[in-house]
This record gives sequence, structure tokens and C-alpha cells, in this order.
Amino acid sequence: MITRLFDTATNRRQHSARAWRARRCLLACTCMLLTLPGAAQAEEAQWTLAQETDGIRLYTRTHDTSPFWEIKAAMTINARAEAVAEAFGDGNGCSAWRAMCKASTVVEHVSDNERYVHMVLNMPWPVADRDLVMRVTDSIDIQSQQAVVQFTSASEKQPPDDWVRAQANGQYLINMINDEQVAFTYIIHTDLGGDLSASMINPRLADATIEDLQRLRKQAQGR
Repeated sequence: MITRLFDTATNRRQHSARAWRARRCLLACTCMLLTLPGAAQAEEAQWTLAQETDGIRLYTRTHDTSPFWEIKAAMTINARAEAVAEAFGDGNGCSAWRAMCKASTVVEHVSDNERYVHMVLNMPWPVADRDLVMRVTDSIDIQSQQAVVQFTSASEKQPPDDWVRAQANGQYLINMINDEQVAFTYIIHTDLGGDLSASMINPRLADATIEDLQRLRKQAQGR
């Protein structure tokens, strides 16, 4: 679980503080490139700034195999990295900041840093609820003070049952700015399946992402 990784990083932070300050400016310039595996500047140029609300910058781009947008959002959270990590929970039970989450269960615990999670999404009427199964992994680079939560679709772990099966892939990046502040980046592509109109759903996905991240920031900052 990512909070345990941050506990380890905290114990070693005193020894790396001077080196971290020297790298901080460089990280601020490069953290947006450390997104998806194999990301490059040319790929980043495809993102379009769609919204800038309440200190949250939200970007969108089209997806090669899906009509639904891929979304990236970035913000600064004035809280310790451990507080941000704790807001994600362990996959059992919905995180308080996820408005659409109806249920969440760990279906297989592989290790402290890897698990398979089944989640049910509460969709607005008359749209049927969705479910998805994800492989979730946590990692941290102590030297760069960056943590990554990666999630990939793993539908084979649990066959569809009472819901329309969705697919989701993406990651969260938590970059420490200092002991009381982090740069947070969220990248996700969700294909909700079924016969939904992407032109109707895409704007709502963008708005919902902003709203979720506002709640996440508020929760992590303790207010």
C-alpha cells in the first residue's frame, strides 16, 4: 500500500533533503513528462487544455481506440504526501472523494504494492450502472520523491455480472515539492461501454474529474 511506501520515504527524507532541494526545480519542469510509460514531448503536445478551475488544470485528448476522451488533470495540494496517499485507501470501500463510486472491493491481494480491485460506478438515471476490474500497483522513487499509483484494466479477473463492464487505465503521480506540499497529476482513460453517446458523456467526465479532485484536495488538506 502506498502509505507504507511513504512511511519508508519519510524515514529517509532527512538524509536526502539537500539533494532533493537541488533537484526540485528540475522536477517541476519534468514531472509532466513522467506520465505514461514512453511519454515524450511530442506526445504531450497532443493534450488540449479544456478547463482551468480552482487551481486545477484539466487537459483532454482523443483516444486511438475509443470515442471517450483521455483526461489529464494537475494541481498542487498543500498537504503532506502521506495525507494524499491515505486518501486513496486500499481498495476496500470507496474513497470519500470519488462521487461515482458505489462499491469497491479488493478481489485479490498480490502484495502490499499490488492488488486487483472490483469497482461499481453509480451512473445517473437512466444510464445503467457500470463496473470495472483493475490491477493497481504502487511504487515510489525515494531519490526523486515521486510516488506512482498505476491502474490497468483486468476484466479477466472477474466476469461481468449485473452491470455493464467498463474499462479504465491510467495513473496518479504524487511529486513532493516540500514536506507540506505536493504536485498531483491524474491521468485516466475510461471507456464506459454500452451504447452511450461520447459527445454527451465526454464533457461530464471532465466536469466530474474536476469535482473529484476538489474533494480529494479538501480531504487531504483536512478541511
